[in-house]
Amino acid sequence: MAQFRFRFEKLLEYRTLQEKWAQDAHVEAMARQRECEQEIEALVRRRQEAMTAGTCGLEGRLALDGYLNRLSDEADEFRAVLGVLESDVEKARNEWLKARQDKQAMEKLRESDLAEWQLEENRREQAELDEWAVMRRAS
Repeated sequence: MAQFRFRFEKLLEYRTLQEKWAQDAHVEAMARQRECEQEIEALVRRRQEAMTAGTCGLEGRLALDGYLNRLSDEADEFRAVLGVLESDVEKARNEWLKARQDKQAMEKLRESDLAEWQLEENRREQAELDEWAVMRRAS
């Protein structure tokens, strides 16, 4: 019995690699987004801690006000970066889904080719058995 050979096997392997790369890119984008979110959370915690700490005198309050303003500015910057990272995550997710869809299309083509090959192989085998039976009767 002959062995099945998918004519687009290399393309299927490449599509599988593309899907893996796209998935890795999506995971990396999500990790960067999560890191940014953690930075924002850390800044918010530091701001709350600074507000609960007691200050003495006008200079202490002015210093605290400056520190709180810097923390707020940093948090705003991270929020702006977070917006960009969220769009990167969405873009990476869409690319991953497209790569996955392309791979699945190739897998379906492979499955249909395999089914067709199996049907043809069964027909060929049946024809050989029929010929063998006829030859055996003749002798």
